[in-house]
Amino acid sequence: MGEPSRRALARMGVAAPWLALIVGSLLLAPWGTGAGAGGQASLDPAAVDAFIARQMRAARVPGLALAITRGEEVLYVRGYGLARAGEPVTPETQFLVGSLSKSFTALAVMQLVEAGRIDLDAPVQAYLPEFTLADPDAASRITVRHLLNQTSGLADAGYPPMRPPHPATPAERVADLARARPVAAPGVEYHYHNVNYEILARLVEVVGGQEFSAYLAEHVFSPLGMVGTLSILTDEDLGRPERLAQGHLNLYGVPVADAEEEGFLGGSGGVVTTAADMARWLMVQANGGRLEGAQVLSSEGVAAMHTPPEGIETDYAMGWIATTRRGVPVLEHNGILSTFYADMALLPESGHGIALLYNVQSLAQVGVGFPPIMDGLIDVLTGREPRPPRFTVGALEALFGALTLVGAVQAARRLWRLPAWRAWARTVPGWRLAPGIIWALLPAAFLAAMPRIVLASSGRAFGYRTLARSMPEVTVWLGLTGALGLVDVAARLAHLVRRGRKEEIR
Repeated sequence: MGEPSRRALARMGVAAPWLALIVGSLLLAPWGTGAGAGGQASLDPAAVDAFIARQMRAARVPGLALAITRGEEVLYVRGYGLARAGEPVTPETQFLVGSLSKSFTALAVMQLVEAGRIDLDAPVQAYLPEFTLADPDAASRITVRHLLNQTSGLADAGYPPMRPPHPATPAERVADLARARPVAAPGVEYHYHNVNYEILARLVEVVGGQEFSAYLAEHVFSPLGMVGTLSILTDEDLGRPERLAQGHLNLYGVPVADAEEEGFLGGSGGVVTTAADMARWLMVQANGGRLEGAQVLSSEGVAAMHTPPEGIETDYAMGWIATTRRGVPVLEHNGILSTFYADMALLPESGHGIALLYNVQSLAQVGVGFPPIMDGLIDVLTGREPRPPRFTVGALEALFGALTLVGAVQAARRLWRLPAWRAWARTVPGWRLAPGIIWALLPAAFLAAMPRIVLASSGRAFGYRTLARSMPEVTVWLGLTGALGLVDVAARLAHLVRRGRKEEIR
């Protein structure tokens, strides 16, 4: 994750830092449907299809939808693989796009700014008097711009949004923030935090005068002709989309269909959309807020959405990150949910836009499977040959499988050798036995500390269930070796206790 774009994705909550920590510490042909109209000679659809097919196999992706645009032209929109059993992905298949939703929330806020109803530099409390934090003074100094730029001082470390109880509405989220503890003064530091955009959803409701999802439908989706797009607030609303793909977990390279994890999504991750509609979203962003006669935001407003704040070490703008990939300037954002992943990028120099929607998500895929797909498409659009992936999801899965096997065998061997250890332990001081006992405890301790390790390495707070679903191979590895280690430690400690009693009797 040394490249600037990788650093940016890590700040957005991508799990690659966990991957680096874990690995470093221990050492489908596509089913194509629906080609896009208006292709250019510089874009070879067959080459794109072949590239996507290879990458889907390498990344173990069951279904994917792709949109490529340039300026006001759709170059290519296509579905690959399966949306669900027996149903191919099409350009109209709906996907949850996670944090790509933040760019929609930002545009809604900017519309109200341009209407003169919101001042970016006014305190949030000017519009939401009920908004407060555990530090009321900090709450009074947080502005709308701070929320958009993720510089409010709020962070997962002070208010873990993924942990229950979950709110049902933006109003409930704002009410619950009275217990949130800021980790920095407003406007001083960047911290990626979903709640910033959930507060903005409530701001849109209050100032816009209608429920957040209804506002997006009327003022964003409908004017842009995004007919397959809607916004939901929680996982309980997932019955509303009629063509939603089945989400998947990834277990040792095998996609496993599963329900999306429960949680609140309004404003930060609740948009459900299609590749065909994402093409329209990319075009309006590339064309100064205008598409086919509809002007949803001024060009100045769009430029503000794409520009990070000055005076702070951050490349986060307003729902977009300004960075580089493969040496090419890009505006991008990704979106991660428990069973879906999405990625979008704009190339300002060429006017191209790319959206990738996946119906699977795991740490392995986010870390090594998905990035080469976006990077390869950028290479194609900038006249370069895509690089083959240096490390595949299958190779990573094999690594974790090998670690699990080796760890289990070693732990079992220690148990088998307990009689010999007891004989040896009778003749040595107790302190010499401590290293072996501590070593056996490490897997269980590492597993128990996983949420804290993730928080320290990525700045994101997740519970055990979320982490286990995102990286089941790591959980199996540490869980199996940890359980065997605990049995081993219990047996050794019991022996030491008995030895101590015998010595007291003597």
